[in-house]
Amino acid sequence: MSFKSPESVYAQAKNARQGLPAWTYNNAELTDLEINSVFLQSWLWAGHISELAEAGDYQCMEMANERALIIRGEDCVVRAFHNVCNHRASRVVPDDKGHCRNALVCPFHGWSYHLDGRLKNIPRAETFPVIDKSTLGLKPIECELWHGMIFIRFFGSGPSIAETFKEAEAEISLYKIEDMQPINEPWTMKFNCDWKSIVDIDSEGYHVPMGHKDYYDLVGRSYKDQVLNDKVSRSYGDIDAGKHKSQLNQDYVDTLPKESYLPPSHQRQWIYWSTFPGFVITLFPDQIEIYHSYPIGFQKSAMAGRSYALADERPKMKSAREFNRQINIMVGEEDMQLVKWSAEGMRSSAFNGAIMSDLEMGTCAFHNQLRRTLPVTSLDVPPSAGTLTQTNQQMVEAD
Repeated sequence: MSFKSPESVYAQAKNARQGLPAWTYNNAELTDLEINSVFLQSWLWAGHISELAEAGDYQCMEMANERALIIRGEDCVVRAFHNVCNHRASRVVPDDKGHCRNALVCPFHGWSYHLDGRLKNIPRAETFPVIDKSTLGLKPIECELWHGMIFIRFFGSGPSIAETFKEAEAEISLYKIEDMQPINEPWTMKFNCDWKSIVDIDSEGYHVPMGHKDYYDLVGRSYKDQVLNDKVSRSYGDIDAGKHKSQLNQDYVDTLPKESYLPPSHQRQWIYWSTFPGFVITLFPDQIEIYHSYPIGFQKSAMAGRSYALADERPKMKSAREFNRQINIMVGEEDMQLVKWSAEGMRSSAFNGAIMSDLEMGTCAFHNQLRRTLPVTSLDVPPSAGTLTQTNQQMVEAD
C-alpha cells in the first residue's frame, strides 16, 4: 500500500494547516446539505450478513426522511428497498428488525410484497381501477455485500465499497469477517454537536498520549495514522510486549491467546480502517468492531456500531474479548468528553479554525474530501441565510 505524506495531504488543503472554518460546525443549512448531498449519496453501513441468517430475516435503518428495509429473499439474496408502501406510504414493516415468513405485509391496509420486492396482493383489489402490479413493487436501494458487511446507498453513484477499499483488500481479508457472528448487542451513542466534531477526533492519533493515557500504555509510540487517499485512511498500534501500568491492559495482554488464525504480523496489532464520510472498521486479534458516525439533525449526531468475532470457546479468548470491551468502553467515554469540549469551543467567538500538525493529517484528509464534495465549506464566512445550497451548486458548476 502506498500512503500519502503529510506534506502531500496538506498541499491539497485550502489554507494548508488550517482546518474547516468555524461556521461549518454551526450552520443548520449546511447540516441539511450534508445529509442530502453527502450521507444519502454515500455508502452507509447497514449491518452484517449474520444478522440476516434466514430467508425473510430483515432489518431497517433510517437517515433523515429516508427509510431502508434490508431483507434476505427466498433465493438467499440480500436486497434493500425503501421501507415505503406504494399505496399510502406507510412503513411496510413496523419494527427495526424481524422475520417475515412468506411476504412483507403493510400494517396499514394489508398490501403485501414478495421478499424480492414484487407486489404480491392488494386487498379488495376490485375497488381500485385497473392496476399493473408489476409497476408497484417496492422501490430498490443500491446494496452491496463486502466481506459479510452490508452497505446501502440511497442515491448517487461512484465506486463500490470493494473498489473504495481495493488497496486494503489483502489485509481485511485476513480476518474472515464474513464468517463472524455478533458478540454483543448493537450500541448507539448520541452527541449534542455537529457530526464533523466526532469524525475530526476519530481521524487523528495526536490526542492519544494525552486523551487516552491507558490506551497509550497499551500501544505506546507505535500508534500511527496513515492516509491512503482523501476517502480512505488507516491507523494502527502494536500491542507493547512489555509490562503495562494499567492492570486492565496487562490482563488483556496476558489472556490474549498466542495461537491465532492470523499471520504473526497481525497477532498483536490493533488496526482501524475508515472511509468518508464516517465509517470505521477496527480489526483486533480477538474480534472486530464496526461503527459509523452521522448527523441526525442540527447539532445532533450519533455513533452506532457492533462487535463481531469468529467462534472460539477458549476461556482465554473469552477473557481477552471482555478486557478488550472494557478498554474500548473507556476509550469511547474519553472521546465523548473530548468531543463535547471541542464542540463547545467551536461555538465560541474565540475559535477561528484549527491549526493542525503532521499527526493530524487524517483530519485534514477528511476536510479535503468534504471541501471537494461540498465546495461551499471552503468559504471563510458562510453564505447569506437561505442561499447556502444555491451557492454550493454554483461553486460545483464553476469548478
